Amino acid sequence: MTKRIFLVLPLILLNFLIKAQVNINDSLALVDLYNNTGGSSWKNNTNWLSGNVSNWYGVTVTGNRVTRLYLVNNGLNGYIPQSFSNLSGIVDIFLSQNKLTGTIPNDLTNLSKLYSIYLNDNHLEGSIPTFSLVYNITLNIIHLENNQLSGEIPRSLRYLRTITDLNLSNNKLSGSIPGEIVGTILYDLDLSYNNLSGPVPDSLKNFKNLRTVKLNNNNLSGTIPNGLLSGICNSIDLSSNHLTGNIPADLTNNGSITQVILSNNQLSGQIPTGIGNLTGLQVLKLDNNQLSGSIPVSLKNLSRLTSLYLNNNQFTGAIPHGLCNLPDLQELDLSNNQFTFDGMECVGQKDNSSVLTQYDYQDQRILTLNFHDTKLSLNAGGTLSNNTYYVYKDSVLLKTVKGDSSFIVNEGGKYWVEVTNDKANKLRLYSNPLDVPEGIILPLEWISFTARECSGNACLQWQTENEQNTSHFEIEKSTDGENFSKINTQASRNKSGINTYQTTDLNPWTGLNFYRIKQIDLDGKYTYSSVASVRIDRETALKIIPNPASSFFILQGTQNVNALSIFDTTGRITRQWRNVKNNQQLDINDLPPGMYIIKITENDKESTHKLIKH
Repeated sequence: MTKRIFLVLPLILLNFLIKAQVNINDSLALVDLYNNTGGSSWKNNTNWLSGNVSNWYGVTVTGNRVTRLYLVNNGLNGYIPQSFSNLSGIVDIFLSQNKLTGTIPNDLTNLSKLYSIYLNDNHLEGSIPTFSLVYNITLNIIHLENNQLSGEIPRSLRYLRTITDLNLSNNKLSGSIPGEIVGTILYDLDLSYNNLSGPVPDSLKNFKNLRTVKLNNNNLSGTIPNGLLSGICNSIDLSSNHLTGNIPADLTNNGSITQVILSNNQLSGQIPTGIGNLTGLQVLKLDNNQLSGSIPVSLKNLSRLTSLYLNNNQFTGAIPHGLCNLPDLQELDLSNNQFTFDGMECVGQKDNSSVLTQYDYQDQRILTLNFHDTKLSLNAGGTLSNNTYYVYKDSVLLKTVKGDSSFIVNEGGKYWVEVTNDKANKLRLYSNPLDVPEGIILPLEWISFTARECSGNACLQWQTENEQNTSHFEIEKSTDGENFSKINTQASRNKSGINTYQTTDLNPWTGLNFYRIKQIDLDGKYTYSSVASVRIDRETALKIIPNPASSFFILQGTQNVNALSIFDTTGRITRQWRNVKNNQQLDINDLPPGMYIIKITENDKESTHKLIKH
């Protein structure tokens, strides 16, 4: 009985193959695939092993040859049989996203009509088969990614002159990338997530149609070849390697590229200043390198940019204002660099005002804390009024100061300062710790300074505290609040506690008078008080006509003007006259339009007046 069964089965199979009207070798190869990959458990095995082969799920027949096999994500579990290479008429193979194991049959490379092969996302192992110049003249697409393939990339791939899409990513491939990896019409190359080493092949720049290059997450070393970045149409990813050197300047000649990812390398130097020429750029990732210098202002031209990663480098300088005005920028990471609040406020404001943005800019440079003449000071950048300074002494908060970056200290100790900013609230800057010696001589402290009119004179009063090193005071006067001259000297009491001083200017000018006090130390150093002002109004018939004036003016109501001088707003004398008569025409035709101060000396009294020149 057993012998009869074995005799009947070949007859049934032969009868099936005759009815199938398909090349017998093709049918047998498909049956082997079915049996070796658990066909009875496939997700879809409709009509397999019954009826015409052309009706089997996923099989396309042209004439009497199988030309296409599409079994993507269909539960194939097992190995590809050697007989599979008998499908000599097949054009497209789609077996991705299954559980195929074992090696890729070497004879698959003899399929002379093969156009595309997708074996990606399986558990295939072993090496990639060697290709032949004789057979593989039509092969266009190879996808073997997400397997466990090992060994080197075959040098024979260079025979595949028609390859446009090669994806070998996420395997265990080692060795270097062949100099001539495939023919020169390659569009897309993905060798990422392997163990490849050596340099990026210089020959890649010879591919004139490259759209994407992904060599990321390998062990590649050396520099980025000149001419490579300028020839890629869409995107390049060289991240997570050991590349060194500068970013090639020829990158700035590529207006069509949309993604440049060079993260996690050892690149140095600066970002090319012409980076703004990449008007199609959407993603730029340069993070985790050793780049330095400032962010190029030309970045403001990248109006399509959505993601910018510059974190973990050594960038310095101000953040360009145009950066935070990019309309589509949703992801920005500037963290772990050497920035301050200089330009960072705009970044913080945009981040705080939109739920669509994710901006990171924390962990920046250590600020330099300076000590001079009993004052601690540092430069944190940004708008001073937005900054808050937390001064610590021996790790205890000593004082909190808003809008002032210098701090008087009165005893020695270890000081450091923390700085925050109202607009850029994700960033806290810290200074270096600084040891301040004991025995500090505190500077004079200004308490108040006032000026008032008293019987036509200007009465001045000021108060100080902590005079330990004060020699004397100089009283200075100005007509415009900017250009001062000394008019008197007052001795200092030079003692602790509050000291009050008074003096009177017996010759104030008619109009507004500005005063300040210059405090001179015993060692010649000095400080200034605040500026105080007082208006002296005297009854007088003196008039300036016309005012505003265009080409001349005259004085009316005066008898004997000894001298008349015109000052511009910088304090520079522009005109002078002596012994001016009443109604005398004074020419100002060639003075530039603007505001001027006229100082008049009459009967040994001085007065100031404002003149507008049209």
